[in-house]
Amino acid sequence: MILVLGGTYESRIVADYLVNKGYDVTVSTVTEYGSSLYRGGHTHVGALNKDDMEKYIRDNGINVVVDATHPYAVNVSRNAMEACADTGIKYIRYERESVQWNYSGIIEVKGYREAADVCLNYQRIFLTIGSNGLEYFAGLLKAGKELVARVLPMSSIIKKCEDMGLKPDNIIAIKGPVGYELNLSMFKEYRADVIVTKDSGKVGGVVEKIKAAEELGIDVIMIEKPPLSYPVVVKDLEQLMKEMGKGL
Repeated sequence: MILVLGGTYESRIVADYLVNKGYDVTVSTVTEYGSSLYRGGHTHVGALNKDDMEKYIRDNGINVVVDATHPYAVNVSRNAMEACADTGIKYIRYERESVQWNYSGIIEVKGYREAADVCLNYQRIFLTIGSNGLEYFAGLLKAGKELVARVLPMSSIIKKCEDMGLKPDNIIAIKGPVGYELNLSMFKEYRADVIVTKDSGKVGGVVEKIKAAEELGIDVIMIEKPPLSYPVVVKDLEQLMKEMGKGL
């Protein structure tokens, strides 16, 4: 049995591929909505801490864990690596394709707090980081800054935005990734002075954000990927199959 840690576009590609190859696959997601996006195999819904993951591995005869979670879901990845080490099974990190850019308006920062500090230099701030980390930017409202948050259209996330003081006019609820033309239109409409994003790779839509920002001459605050040392990293399905053979 293979456990795919999901919740991303590439995890669906991995799961579908493995199911079509005849493997017994379970995909773990945090939400029911995330689970509904997978067409084959089994699903597990709910967050798994390290102890939960170890128990799930033992109870379900998991041989290999493929971690295809979001690159910023560092706690999940750490838990998975430790759980695999403790249970003696193979851990494989499936890493999304990274992006190289040469736009001079990009300002790289180490985390949400540093990003919020840099935002103090701007008036109209367009957040495209999702819902995780929004709380770090709440203080900007008290400093008189204008914030727009683009988030998933889920009631719990909308409530989080409202609780931090964002008004309906400043909340854009849409499922990403968002294309170049729509990014361009939104950045123009809200007269953004700066865009805040994560380095979420090609499938995360960061290329389209940078392209639109560059077209408008808007700075981009780029939150770097958290550094993690993975024991095994693959970047395509062929590499995955080679590593899988070592763990089954």
